[in-house]
Amino acid sequence: MGVRSSRRRLPAFYPSVRQRPLARLATGIERRVKRALFDCRMCGNCLLFDTAFTCPMSCPNGTRNGPCRGSSSDGCFVDPTSECTWLYIYQRAERRGNLERLLEVNAPLDGRRVGCETWLTAYELWRSQHPRPRLRDLITNRARPNAEWDAFWHKLRQPSWWQGDSQYHPPAYVQKISRLEAALGAHQFVVSAEVAPPMEPTGDRIAQVAASLKGYADTANFTDNPLGVPRMSGLACAIHSLKNGLEPVLQIQTRHRSRHDFQAEALGAVAVGVRNILCLSDDIGRLGPGPRPRPELSDIDAVQALWILRRLRDEGIDVDGEPVEHRPRYFLGAAASPCAALPKYEAIVTEKKINAGAQFLQTLPIFDRARFLEWMEALDKRNLLGKVFLMPSVAPLKSPRHARFMANDVPGVTIPSSIMARIEDAADPQEEGIQIALDLIAELKDTGGIHGLHILCPGQEEVVQRLVKETGLRAFVPRAGAFSGNGRHKSGNGRGRSASFNLSGSMDQSAFDLDYLSGKKPNRDWDI
Repeated sequence: MGVRSSRRRLPAFYPSVRQRPLARLATGIERRVKRALFDCRMCGNCLLFDTAFTCPMSCPNGTRNGPCRGSSSDGCFVDPTSECTWLYIYQRAERRGNLERLLEVNAPLDGRRVGCETWLTAYELWRSQHPRPRLRDLITNRARPNAEWDAFWHKLRQPSWWQGDSQYHPPAYVQKISRLEAALGAHQFVVSAEVAPPMEPTGDRIAQVAASLKGYADTANFTDNPLGVPRMSGLACAIHSLKNGLEPVLQIQTRHRSRHDFQAEALGAVAVGVRNILCLSDDIGRLGPGPRPRPELSDIDAVQALWILRRLRDEGIDVDGEPVEHRPRYFLGAAASPCAALPKYEAIVTEKKINAGAQFLQTLPIFDRARFLEWMEALDKRNLLGKVFLMPSVAPLKSPRHARFMANDVPGVTIPSSIMARIEDAADPQEEGIQIALDLIAELKDTGGIHGLHILCPGQEEVVQRLVKETGLRAFVPRAGAFSGNGRHKSGNGRGRSASFNLSGSMDQSAFDLDYLSGKKPNRDWDI
């Protein structure tokens, strides 16, 4: 029995390029040995040394930097009959004392290397080293190989066009890029609202949204085919939103996009004035009504997407490792799943996204505040709260069916039994869902380390208005102080223990006053 992550056994890759006879022989031998021991799929860029000798490519999505939507003991999100590969990796790495190795940002697959050997390449690299790491030191001198061999393996698995690492990279600019970034930097409590793009090919719906959110939300998130249902593109929505005075946050999923498509869309967004980009992994359309597309490997994941866009902006290096003459400017965000797995594991996923380039985080809907605070405490222990702006999400439940859907079918969402009982027993479930949201907002807004809230009720802008009004969010000023374990503030500079760069804004905020249009309430809703 090999070191396998689950009952799933996915087929191995084969070379798509012509190999030399020696390389072809080495590839055949390596495939048989590593297939038997590790269920290796022969990706051509082996990560077994970092992933506790468990092949991450046994994940159906092929994610190389962590789980697609959070490691869950309930099973794989894509293939519920098998366990989550990445949860298995975390558990094995923890037993071996190697959790920190999982922080390195790994490269996407290189089609020239997929299916090819790694051992021969490793030998050739070893021979080119001066001085070479000594094989006998692996047995006789454990102190020396810890440094020399680690450097050797890092050079082997990090191609020159990628150069991933496990370090934090603060933004290489001072002037704030967007209204959202400026407001967060000026310690304003920011409110954002989720907007489902319309299905009709007009901008009328976006104009209605902008009118309805005037004075209630600072930004609007335009989703990217939510639940795998085709809608107007997020970029088109962002363009209409800008025309109507509402600053957009453009969500870009890695679903069915190559790395070049992803970079091209980001560049196009910047060209039309979009300054906030939220990088997301794909959901393969599993939550949609169907028929579903065939599950395929994602070319890139959310961590890699952040790394690509950060390097393009801060270093002037594109996805292929080539220098660019003109650097784009954008404020990068990512999603977080506080309740998906154990907080210590989710903190690793979050740190990896922050290191890769995430400057603000929006979470999956929060219903269990105690679990959320455990995750924040895990972030605080890793000195992360001073490196990112945190915006938890609140989603008003509309019915018992909606609550069961969120709890059972949306990975990473946990609803306590007390809230389920409230919505199940309510005479008016929709009103009770709003009351639950009001209670959660009242608790979350006074939590140290929180910089704003993201409200998830697409198509119900009147609910956004009510939540903001009744909780006083527009007039709320977060108190200075850092996060403490009980969720309250503690004295300090308001940045947590890990403030390694200045999050404060330096721009004249009068230049960022949002002047939205007024208008009537939209008539479209999501029916879940």
